[in-house]
Amino acid sequence: MLKILIMLIFISGCSLLEKNTNYPLSDHYNGKTFFNPWGINATKNLWDVIKWKMNSTASKWPENETIQENNEALLFDGNSNSLHITYIGHATTYIQNSKQSILTDPQFSDRASPVSFAGPKRFRKPALQIDDIPKLNVVIISHNHYDHLDLPTLKKLFQKFRPTFIVPLGNKKLLGDEGIQNVIELDWWQTHENIQLVPVSHWSARGIFDRNQTLWGGFVISLDQRKIFFAGDTGYGPHFKMIYEKLGAMDVSILPIGAYAPRWFMKDQHMDPTDALKAHEDLKSKQSFAIHFETFQLTDEAFLEPRQRLTEEMSKNKMTPSEFFIPKFGQTLIVK
Repeated sequence: MLKILIMLIFISGCSLLEKNTNYPLSDHYNGKTFFNPWGINATKNLWDVIKWKMNSTASKWPENETIQENNEALLFDGNSNSLHITYIGHATTYIQNSKQSILTDPQFSDRASPVSFAGPKRFRKPALQIDDIPKLNVVIISHNHYDHLDLPTLKKLFQKFRPTFIVPLGNKKLLGDEGIQNVIELDWWQTHENIQLVPVSHWSARGIFDRNQTLWGGFVISLDQRKIFFAGDTGYGPHFKMIYEKLGAMDVSILPIGAYAPRWFMKDQHMDPTDALKAHEDLKSKQSFAIHFETFQLTDEAFLEPRQRLTEEMSKNKMTPSEFFIPKFGQTLIVK
């Protein structure tokens, strides 16, 4: 029962957010809440959560890490033709080229939770600490769940770097209430400079009564004539083909592969490795980069399962490791 209560704290939060209905009506906003317009309802109710946790067959993660970390992150070397993507943990990556340094969904706290004493605890420390980051121009945030929008981390990044924060509709006030400035709020398909918010299949909430009152999304980043897609959190759906049809093939797609079991509960909000390969294909991505695994135990699958399943699926499809890169912690993909 204690585990159920802790999970409810994580999923429901404890804050009540002020309602804001000043967004234009659209195919994904009805004047009160946001929704996935392709008929996928990624949200689950309280009884679904209880049913899952009461019948959970969660695999126990190991006491000690079983995959060696690679802490020698290959920070940008000044070569204007290269792009560096470093896996810091969960959905946090550090993207660099000669013009910009970008953090995705930065989460450097010990727990992904509204409270410091309960909720999902980090299995591994971030592969880079905030003090290890040499520069930072932009922070992109996909949605407001605690494992993706971590206010203590964002406050530290603002104080140290004063970057631009790009968030989906409804999230600017949350950051502003914490004194965080330079926040740009986007709707799907809107662009700020070289960064565009695009649709994904997910949901939002930080409190008990604010479900789907803020938007979620992925991002397409244009750097040196390359297109990088960052999914954040998403289930599989038609939005990947929509992105390809509207924006063209991706050079690199940063795709989640973990937190997917049990499928009846998670499939509409989190992809498994098979779904991630489908997304890779739909986006016509030259390369993909795996995230959202081996950091927080949020769901029932075993610690190594996402990595192993993706490797097996790639082998079946005669794909090389470079086509869908599965990083160690701190490992960097260099795109030349």
